[in-house]
Amino acid sequence: MDTNTKIKLLKKLIDKSEMVKVEDSSDPNFKNWKNLVERTLVKVFGKKSTEYEHFGELEFYFPAMVFTSTSDYTSDHLSCFRRDFKILIDSINEYIDEFNEEVGSTYMTNVDDEKASNISKIFISHASKDSEIVEEVIEILETIGVESNQIFCTSFDGYGIGLGENFLDTIKSELSCDSLVLFVLSENFYKSPVCMCEMGASWVLSKEHIPIVVPPFSYEDIKGVFPLTQGFKLTDPLKLNSFKAKIEEVFKIDKPLSFSTWERKRDRICGRLGKLVK
Repeated sequence: MDTNTKIKLLKKLIDKSEMVKVEDSSDPNFKNWKNLVERTLVKVFGKKSTEYEHFGELEFYFPAMVFTSTSDYTSDHLSCFRRDFKILIDSINEYIDEFNEEVGSTYMTNVDDEKASNISKIFISHASKDSEIVEEVIEILETIGVESNQIFCTSFDGYGIGLGENFLDTIKSELSCDSLVLFVLSENFYKSPVCMCEMGASWVLSKEHIPIVVPPFSYEDIKGVFPLTQGFKLTDPLKLNSFKAKIEEVFKIDKPLSFSTWERKRDRICGRLGKLVK
């Protein structure tokens, strides 16, 4: 079963959870949904998986040791149901996120070798309102070893359009050359007409591209031409490691930073990004 099919099955569980209206483990709708969850987890992960094992540990009711005719555990049952139901929903959403990230990593490592060998520049497509975030993206690229003259970014002098040059003609020219396009995706991006044009042009020209998701924007918010080519979350250190490896490969960085040096610089940048996205 491919990863996209797994994502689809897990998302179906989230959608079907809406039919659970009564917070009671004996409710027929809940039982039907719970059975669907069990069958799906077996399909996706297998019956001996940790994910299925964690599901089996959820009880959705208060396991009292002794029941008597005067016992009333109504509030305890409700509390346990709500706790375990939330745990299960959160877990399913985490599985979906992990698979989405897996798709993103696979995409980044499957850039066509022949096309990659011709790439000599990076075009950063972004909203002008995200310039502070994009400045950190440039910092990441230069830390990896990309030269400043290999980066095209309209928000900063020395990286974009020179004095007297035509704005649209320059962008068209840059998109037409052998560039790897980085889309810095945010709410601002989707509100920008220029960004929408760059997205369409990149798709028409079949340019290699990597979507970069800026929190609180998420994979589910991605629209347009990106649904099946997920990228990575900008603040995810592990995905930044994969991004570093891809950029080093594409641009043939012959003297890459040692991992300890990269890790220190990466964490500093992530710290600044964390403050910006808040």
